[in-house]
Order: sequence, then structure tokens, then C-alpha cells
Amino acid sequence: MKRRSSRLSGRPKVAFIVEGNEGKWLVEALARKVVARLHLEEPPCFETVRLFGAPHIMGILSIVLLLSERDYQPIIVVFDTHTRNRQRIADLLQEIQLPLIRAGVSERVLLVPAIPSIASWVFADEKALERVAGAHLPEGSSRARGRPEVLLRKLLGDWSDREQKRVARYLDPERMHGGDKSFDAFVRALRLALGAGHPPVSEEREPAVT
Repeated sequence: MKRRSSRLSGRPKVAFIVEGNEGKWLVEALARKVVARLHLEEPPCFETVRLFGAPHIMGILSIVLLLSERDYQPIIVVFDTHTRNRQRIADLLQEIQLPLIRAGVSERVLLVPAIPSIASWVFADEKALERVAGAHLPEGSSRARGRPEVLLRKLLGDWSDREQKRVARYLDPERMHGGDKSFDAFVRALRLALGAGHPPVSEEREPAVT
């Protein structure tokens, strides 16, 4: 155990806070693929904490404090907005930020709203989705993202942990680029966390990374 701790001590430590297993499978798989393309000298150490049941806003601060004690920085919080309304998203961001600001840890945290949910990221890579579904997507399905989980369940026959893991294996960040703004925001946040880039000025104005 001590040897393992010694080996990890010099590696970047990035933590994710996500909602449930769906967030875990997609975020971890995509993060590994994004990092592989950065050709970093020292690969990062990732930690993922899943929130279940309790309102995520109430649970985020305590988890951030715990991860901070373990020297994870920054901490990337990916949360479903369940809306595309810009004002509602801005209000939700503020609601999450305020406790972090009061606790003095907001600088350690990057917030990534998944709009309307992380399941919508899957539609940014139609090739991967068609491969898993074993058929071409119906016309217009990539734009029908009001309830992405429902559509995925219809296309795949299921949207359980098994299907989520399977889809995650086939997703390609390069194909996904530009297909979903909140996914692009996640990639920018991860690159920022690893010191490998910064968001373009035009995209910083979007309420996608805070």
C-alpha cells in the first residue's frame, strides 16, 4: 500500500462528482479517452464519487471537502440540469456555487452542467450509438433530446448499467466534438484540470463551465 501511495504522489489527482452509475461509466470512459490523446508525461489519477438519492446540491459540498483533504484538485462536478432553459441553469449553478464560495473551496471546483442530462452526450456520437443498437438511427432521433434516457431505452431496448458500459466503450471524443455543448464543456474542464488548454473566449460565455 505504501509503495502504491508513493507511485501516485507525483501524479495529477483529478476527482469527478457525478450522478449515479450512468455518470460514472460515461465520465470515466470519456475522461480516459481524452487523456490518452493528450500524451501527458504523467497520467492523472482519477477518483469518481457517485451521488444517489439525496439532492445532489446538498451533498456536493461535503464531498468536495473530503476530496480536498485527499489533495484532489480540481474537482469536476457533472450534474444533470433536466432543463434547457438558460435562466434555470444559471439559477442552478448559483445554488450549487454559493455553499462552495462560503466554504472557501469554489476555486477547487469546476461545474459542468449536463444539458439536459449526461445521457444526451451519447447522441453526439451517432456512429457509436448505431453500432451498439445494430441499426441506423431513425431520422431526427439525434435532435430528440428532451428525454434522452427514454429515447436510449427505446433505441437499445434497455438503458441499464450493462448498456451504459457498452455505449461508453464505443464513444469517441473526437467524433463527439461539436455535437453537444455540455460534453465540449466537460472536455474543456478536464483539459483545464490537467493544464492542457483553456476554453476559447466565445465558448466561455456559454453557461457550461463555471
